[in-house]
Amino acid sequence: MHRQKRRIKLAASLAAAISVWITASFGAQRHRKQDDPKNQVLPLPRELPMALAADTAGLDFHVSPLLRTGGLSAQIRSSLGTMIRDTHGETIVKLRAFVSGAGDARRVQSEVSTMFSEHKLPLPVLTILQVGGFGEDRAAVEMEAVVSTRRNLNPNGLVFFSGESGGSLPLALEHLSKSIDAASVPKSSVLQCSCFAARLEDGAAARALVSAIFPEAAINVVQALRDPADDSATCEAIGQLRKAPANGSLLVMADARAALVSAPRLVFTGMQLTFGNYLDDAREAFSRLQRAASGIEGANTPVRVDAFALDKVAAAALSKTTSVPASTFTVNAVEGLPSVDASSGIEAVLAPASAQGTPPTR
Repeated sequence: MHRQKRRIKLAASLAAAISVWITASFGAQRHRKQDDPKNQVLPLPRELPMALAADTAGLDFHVSPLLRTGGLSAQIRSSLGTMIRDTHGETIVKLRAFVSGAGDARRVQSEVSTMFSEHKLPLPVLTILQVGGFGEDRAAVEMEAVVSTRRNLNPNGLVFFSGESGGSLPLALEHLSKSIDAASVPKSSVLQCSCFAARLEDGAAARALVSAIFPEAAINVVQALRDPADDSATCEAIGQLRKAPANGSLLVMADARAALVSAPRLVFTGMQLTFGNYLDDAREAFSRLQRAASGIEGANTPVRVDAFALDKVAAAALSKTTSVPASTFTVNAVEGLPSVDASSGIEAVLAPASAQGTPPTR
């Protein structure tokens, strides 16, 4: 009898221990489930547009400052934040991002989509170019922006100067200055100037040189290639017209490589990539770009077309297939493009079909 009572007590103790263990285990499991974060499915970045239109009279131009701290992603976010802050909520129509170093340039598109969405701003069109550098060892990115404002900044229109080349940066600037003089645009009316220098040892000195010639312009100077073969350079610019073209709303000056535009609206495109060096590849890229632009107010009149190639073969294919006036077309060599398979890329500024253009003057 005594032995049976001891067995009953032992069984009861064992049952109580098992009950405590089960309660503790399930309680801990419930606690872990409450503490564990839920799996989050991040939304894909919104797709950027290929072409956008803006009022010519309200266009303004910005260049982000070069940064000397942080990695590529941090500098991209900081540059975009500066652009968004400095434009005070106005619409950024076009961004052209220059990236140097070994970082993945495709990060730019993701950051642009994310930051503009966070600020509830319309997405811009985008061109991304990999370059050799900025003449500053720690700078990884620089951005140009075309901004649509509500102000009447350019009442008579704008003039777009296609790339002028020279054996050095000073020579390229000299040739650009001659075009600007031929279009009767004061140097103080140049709003933006971009230079692609083959060699850029002192970026600050190069930018100071350009700024001394065009004191009111947003300045961008990049070294196009990491290992340049010579000291050549190409410079392009945008300026304000003192008076609208007399014959129509678009006048192309062949000798000055200038397009004078008083059309009420302009269309800006992002970069259309090509994936081969054959003529058909270049022709197809031009066709895709034209289709994208023509869907925006029927834009089909080239004002300025910029192409960027990784080698001379790709550059030659672009030059041979384009039907735009030679005075509005420029090919620049760059270090890389936002796709490892791409051989070249094209971007454009176009006037809508309603713009009355005149043939190139000579």
